[in-house]
Amino acid sequence: MTWKVKCCLLFFLALPSFTGYPMNQFSHAMIPGVSASLVSYFMIVNLMIPLVMGAKLYALILAVTSLISIPIVFGGAGISYFIFVTGLGYVSGPSAYSAHYVSLGINMLTVIPLSLSIVAVLPLQTLEYRLLQNQRGVSEIEKIILMFVRVFNHIVYFVIPNILEVVSEERQRHKSVQAGHAFFSRAYFQNQKLKLCALLQTMIQLGVEGICASIQYIPLWAVEIAQLPKKRSDKD
Repeated sequence: MTWKVKCCLLFFLALPSFTGYPMNQFSHAMIPGVSASLVSYFMIVNLMIPLVMGAKLYALILAVTSLISIPIVFGGAGISYFIFVTGLGYVSGPSAYSAHYVSLGINMLTVIPLSLSIVAVLPLQTLEYRLLQNQRGVSEIEKIILMFVRVFNHIVYFVIPNILEVVSEERQRHKSVQAGHAFFSRAYFQNQKLKLCALLQTMIQLGVEGICASIQYIPLWAVEIAQLPKKRSDKD
């Protein structure tokens, strides 16, 4: 299966996300706020992507999706619960916001894998190589495209894998130092509190490092791309 065929299949699969059709034709709710059509679309997408992309790449896509989704969904739910506990809002309790975060989680587990699959299919590295090897020079628009492609490739193939590697190492490190405390002991709850603080610290650190790693080479690339020869017209 060529990349063009895969791209067409994925774009067709993504149409309901952009248009809402035919999901908006079926409003039956499985639980309040979560329709049966949304759950069905989630299942179809996550069954089709492994068939199109392969199981190995799909596993990597799921890992990145989880890294993006978990802080947003569980972080938002945690903040909402804190607002409820402190009496600042949500008088009816978790029933007032639970459906929203369930729907948000299903949406993210549907849209993000689709987006990452489309990105993985597009031959961006080939496009970058062809622009750089163009004997007729590079136009201003092509320079803008080249900068976008280079930054995007850097994020997808360097920044994200490094973040996943750091997350894996941190998880192994926490497993190695985890102590076997009794479930209801004071030491157990203190250990859980320390683990939560460490998780929040790690997420903040990863976010800052990800942003810095994404933009650190932009000035160098801007100078390099600006020095590329301008595109010559056919008359020249």
